Amino acid sequence: MLILIAIILGTLTPTLIYSFLVWWIDRYEKEPIWLLIISFFWGAIPAVVLSLIFEILFEMPIVSIAGDTIVSSLLSASVSAPIIEESFKALALILLVLIFHKEFDDELDGIVYGAMIGFGFALTENIFYFFSVLSEQGLGAGLVNIFMRSFIFGLNHAFWTACVGASIGFARLSRKISARIFVPFAGWMIAITLHGIHNGGIVLVESTYCLSFISSFILNWGGMVLLFILGFFVLRRESRWIRENLLEEVKKGVIKPEIYDIMSSSPRRMAYRWKILKVKGTKRYREIGRYFQLATDLAFKKHQGDIDCLKPETLNEIRSKLKRLSKLFDP
Repeated sequence: MLILIAIILGTLTPTLIYSFLVWWIDRYEKEPIWLLIISFFWGAIPAVVLSLIFEILFEMPIVSIAGDTIVSSLLSASVSAPIIEESFKALALILLVLIFHKEFDDELDGIVYGAMIGFGFALTENIFYFFSVLSEQGLGAGLVNIFMRSFIFGLNHAFWTACVGASIGFARLSRKISARIFVPFAGWMIAITLHGIHNGGIVLVESTYCLSFISSFILNWGGMVLLFILGFFVLRRESRWIRENLLEEVKKGVIKPEIYDIMSSSPRRMAYRWKILKVKGTKRYREIGRYFQLATDLAFKKHQGDIDCLKPETLNEIRSKLKRLSKLFDP
């Protein structure tokens, strides 16, 4: 019973917290919850199952050639596993941008979707790993492993896949064919390299007196900080898109000037919706949120118009919806 409780708390709790924080970071245009759930479950089930099958297939010739040595362990952990796992996680991102490209706006969306896939993958991997350690080595060793895998390295899979997602998001906005091909490939290679360094550091932790472990920790957390900084600058750029592309809509009478002033600032949006929640209740709070989402969608679509070859009818349909919803802001 204690083992089951430890596994549930050690996997679900940090996963839910991390997922909420990543969802929260996407301030201006939230991704559809159902698509985030699909991304998560791709990482949790198909990506894990396919990775396991191919890792077993690749491990057999490695062991037969190198034997049961540290060389074969390094090849399996640092080469084949990262290539296989990052490929199947990246496959979901490629499918997302091809099938649901209207929901994939930029690097930040790639980070969000990539992180959700990574969280799903890590959840399943950790459940099996924790069950094995807790059953064989007891609660003490199990709790140490839960702490290490869920907290110290708990963001790793999300970080690696987010690197691929950010690169695909960059390519999504590029008009150059070369960038659309090579930038995602570079993001995939970065993910594989970071994953391989981490796994290799774990394999060599004893022989390097924990130096490889420390190096992996610094590299991965340093990379996460850089990814966070990238997300911050993308948010600033999204704010600029909203200001520039919705100014025309104010002149056309689609958006009220006082609402335009709120639109490009996430804190002002939150403050306004909080005020509405206190005065007019949850229904109006959600309706205002939908209006902001729709107006942001219009701004983003106008920015991406040349890339996506959008028809004027698509933008006019959004404008019509915004005009109908403008009554929400009447006194």
